[in-house]
Amino acid sequence: MTSAKEPKIQQTPLAGTPILFLRPDDSLSTGPKDQALVPVLRVSIRPAYLHDRLNGDPAVDAIDALALVDTGADYQFIDEDFAKRYGFLSDREILVQGPTHSSLHKAHPALFKLSDYPGYPTQAADFTSTPLRQNGRKYDLILGMRFLSHGTLTMDFSSMLFHFVLTGQSDK
Repeated sequence: MTSAKEPKIQQTPLAGTPILFLRPDDSLSTGPKDQALVPVLRVSIRPAYLHDRLNGDPAVDAIDALALVDTGADYQFIDEDFAKRYGFLSDREILVQGPTHSSLHKAHPALFKLSDYPGYPTQAADFTSTPLRQNGRKYDLILGMRFLSHGTLTMDFSSMLFHFVLTGQSDK
């Protein structure tokens, strides 16, 4: 979940959404200020129907969450406790292959938006459950290359420009 110490987002001439940095004290920063920063996006997410993965119950409110921007991940991931707590259902499993082992994990259909991106379309995606918080992570989601490949990710440390712009078609 997002921290009470959130930075105020100023709209820049750049389209898209700013990449924020999660600090060790759970606060967010608009730029890297020390070595222990994690690039994240603020996301609004809710469960999708199992029978219609492009839609969900309109009576169910979206949940605010932080998502790691991870160019080393292929897919999207959701913390398994977060998925249980907010009623994300699953009707199939996905084989996740890591550098040392492979295992089956539940796939949860979800609808999500980037919270700091005005006019951002709703995306539909399967999020694979994994124990993020149990393993010391301070975010509930991971957005991997399957998502990031639909846009332009800029992380320019020399110019201090950090943002994501959607350039591809959304699923919904």
